[in-house]
Amino acid sequence: MKKQATASSRGQVTREALLAAATEVFARDGFHAASLRDIALAAGINQALIGYHFRNKEGLYLAVFENMVEQIRQRIGPLADAIDAALKAPENTPDRQARIDLYLPLLLRLTDGLLALMASRESDNWGQLILREQQMPTAAFAVFFDGVMGRVGSLLTQLVQRLREGDTALEARLLVATILGQVLVFRAARAGVLRLLQWERIGADELDMIRARIHRTVGALLETGD
Repeated sequence: MKKQATASSRGQVTREALLAAATEVFARDGFHAASLRDIALAAGINQALIGYHFRNKEGLYLAVFENMVEQIRQRIGPLADAIDAALKAPENTPDRQARIDLYLPLLLRLTDGLLALMASRESDNWGQLILREQQMPTAAFAVFFDGVMGRVGSLLTQLVQRLREGDTALEARLLVATILGQVLVFRAARAGVLRLLQWERIGADELDMIRARIHRTVGALLETGD
C-alpha cells in the first residue's frame, strides 16, 4: 500500500511538472510551434512520460486548459457560488434602489475578482493561451468557455437584468461584453495600456485606481447613479 501511494504521489508530481512546463511553452510558442521535446526539457522529465500521462500533444494541451480552468475556479468559484445563491433566492426587492443596493455590489465584486486575476503577473501565461484561443479557437476554447467564461458571463448577465429590468436579453449580454472589455483590456492590451498610462507595472496602488475607474464606469453604464 505504501509503495502504491509513493508511486501515485510521484506520478502526480510528474504530471504537475509537465503541466507547468507545457503552460509556459504553449503560451510562448503556440500549440503548433511548441514541441514535446522542449516541454519535457523544461519539466526535466523524460519525454515518454508525456504520452503516459496525456497520450499526445493534443491531450497535453487540453489538460493545460483544464488545469487553468480549475485554478481560476478556485479563485473566483466561491464568489460565483455566492452570486448564484443570491440570484436564486426569492426576490423581495421591487424598489429600484433596493435592487441596486443588493445586486450592484455583487457585480462589482465579480469584476474586481476578474481584474485582480487578469492584471496579475502570474496570469501572464494564461492570458497568452486565452488570447490565442480567442483568435483561433480549438477544442481548448470550449474547455475554457464552458469551465469559466460561460458561467461568469451568465452571472453578469443575470445581474444586469436585475439592475436594468427594461433591457432585453441581448441588450443585457451586450452590456456585459462592454463591462468585460474594461477588465480584459488590462490583459489583452497590457503593454499598450502601461505605455498609455505611463506606468511600469500594475501594482497595488495602480490596481486601486483601475478598480475605482471601472466602478464609476459600470455605475454609469448601468445608470445606477454612482
